Amino acid sequence: MIKFFRKIRQKLLSEGKTGKYFKYAIGEIVLVVIGILIALQINNWNEKRKESKKEDQLIDVLITDLQSKKTEFISDLAYGKSIISKSDISINYWKENSQIDTLNLKSLLKTLAEDEWFFDENSPVYATISGSELWKQLPDSLNRQIDNMYRMRFGVIKSAFVKQSEYALNGKLNFLAPNRLLNLNESTLKIQRIVAEDDENFIILLELFKSGVIRLTSKFETTIPSIEELIENLEFYKNNK
Repeated sequence: MIKFFRKIRQKLLSEGKTGKYFKYAIGEIVLVVIGILIALQINNWNEKRKESKKEDQLIDVLITDLQSKKTEFISDLAYGKSIISKSDISINYWKENSQIDTLNLKSLLKTLAEDEWFFDENSPVYATISGSELWKQLPDSLNRQIDNMYRMRFGVIKSAFVKQSEYALNGKLNFLAPNRLLNLNESTLKIQRIVAEDDENFIILLELFKSGVIRLTSKFETTIPSIEELIENLEFYKNNK
């Protein structure tokens, strides 16, 4: 192509058509500039496409992380409600009959001994995205929503888990261990007799533990819909940016 243009220029010069030569030269320069601009535009388009694909991948990873948290909270919510239900049965039975119910006794004592309540609010995904260029490009409202979820809501849930672990440890040290109720190898009737000797403290411990579970479940119930809303907003942004 270059040789072709060169031959045209040489022909115009040899024929003494200087004016046409300069017009042709200018036209050739314009074509070259246009070609460069088109190439730059294509390159910019490819770069934007790559960046957009990377953004989509980061958003997908964030959505997956949020869905995982949601699944975990749904499971914890169901478990918490079962603890509350069992606790209410035993507490109400004791109030009405002044006796310890055997129906859920072993299950409740086992739950009261669980002092490893744990939730890791830290997320490598959030840490990566919050320090990336994607974070700067997201709308401010979406930034605030993500930040509120990971820093505030998950942080509050983490604190509730820590407090619940403290309740369980307190019960283990001050009631279960002194009464040799950590292993629960004895029959339910024998365990009932042991608990009955200190039934008021058992009920107080159970009510305290239940109050912590109620706080936790309330956090799950408000956070799960917020996670769903955030996922919807992320998907909307991804599909409409």
